[in-house]
Amino acid sequence: MKCKRAHRTDWQRVTRHRFAMQKIASSDFTGYATLFCIDEVREPLYKDFSGQIVCLADNGYKWLQYFPNDSHHALTAVLDIQENLARLYIDICKRWYLDEQGELFYDDLYLDIDVSPAGEVTLLDVDELEEALRKGDVSSLDYELAWREADRLLTAIEQDMFPLLWNFDLCKDDLVRLAL
Repeated sequence: MKCKRAHRTDWQRVTRHRFAMQKIASSDFTGYATLFCIDEVREPLYKDFSGQIVCLADNGYKWLQYFPNDSHHALTAVLDIQENLARLYIDICKRWYLDEQGELFYDDLYLDIDVSPAGEVTLLDVDELEEALRKGDVSSLDYELAWREADRLLTAIEQDMFPLLWNFDLCKDDLVRLAL
């Protein structure tokens, strides 16, 4: 299992950034939201999504991330320099938590769901989860949890029952002010 930090202080590609985190309790969302503002990178990050090359990190990009209470996922909205949606990405995770210093971490269970701005949905990294199970990096219970959560989310997306997916900017302006 991969332990990831919302603040991404270990990301060597990013040489200058700002970060904000806010606890939210509203009718639309309950949990934590973070904003990772990428001010400067050593080099941009591009990823191939079924033949379409997409920039995910460059100077001026923002990663808006949501950690819903009582869930096994985190949603990331990647915004380009004009704050247009570049990609939606859902990490399937065992849990997310705040450490003693108040930093937000999540235990990534390898499976990811990619959603293009046009709404095309792709399940990613099945091979990574299979390999992690084979090597003992995840237990059989964690493996089952990852598949249950991915199946639940894919169904919710298909049935248009995952409102955060298209309402991803619900607290962006507040987080931008906090990150200044």
